[in-house]
Amino acid sequence: MTQSDSRPHLQDFEGKTAIITGAASGIGLALAEALAARGADLALADIDARGLDAARKRLASTGRRICTRVLDVSSDADVRDAAAEFEATLGRIHLVFNNAGIDMSGELASLSEQDWTRAFGINVFGVIHGIRHFLPLLRRHGEPAHFVSTASGAGLWVNGDFPMGAYAATKYSVVALSEALEQELRGTGIGVSVLCPGPVKTPIAERSNHASESFRAAVATGTAPELVANHTLEAMRAGEFYIFTPTRMRPRLEARFARILDALERASAVTTGMAAT
Repeated sequence: MTQSDSRPHLQDFEGKTAIITGAASGIGLALAEALAARGADLALADIDARGLDAARKRLASTGRRICTRVLDVSSDADVRDAAAEFEATLGRIHLVFNNAGIDMSGELASLSEQDWTRAFGINVFGVIHGIRHFLPLLRRHGEPAHFVSTASGAGLWVNGDFPMGAYAATKYSVVALSEALEQELRGTGIGVSVLCPGPVKTPIAERSNHASESFRAAVATGTAPELVANHTLEAMRAGEFYIFTPTRMRPRLEARFARILDALERASAVTTGMAAT
């Protein structure tokens, strides 16, 4: 879906500055490399201090300005302080990538309260805190900008092959937040996208205490983060809202939405019958 916006959306990354959470590895690091190659400066955040330092050293040869901060996105205060630091250090911010996220696998009733709190704290409130504190930075200068949140294909359908209902619940939330934000920002010159990839070859499964062997195998053979990053940037330039990676989930999405539409059709028939009587 191409965004309808009366003002031009961001087309060129040269000379722009991007905030990326979850930037120490995977999609976040790939986005940082792709943006640096296109002339953007970088504000990189991750809870992994060692990985973040390695990312900074890896990107140093690009010649771009780079600011890094160890960040727990589940903390509103920490994200607020990061926003102030990034703006003070790098100036105008044009791009935000709410990318930090974790896996939360396991049957729903088996997960502890701590598991649920951690999953929603990072995957959902990390995005909410980004909206609260990073979005004002994009509004401040009035120039074209773009706000991206990483959801998942699991944000649109629950894959019964893996026990990932809790993860899907968090990613459904990210899709809903993104859809609402896109509606709120129409006409402002700030574009919004939600990234919904299938399996991507990242450390997400390695860092999970619950990931199943089938999920680990899917991630290990997933799409390369570099391909995801480059595709994401091109989709943003085209003004696309939903950004997907090549996956085999279309038949399952079609089946899910057909089930929804069928139920609506039956409800309409019932309502019509009641009106007739």
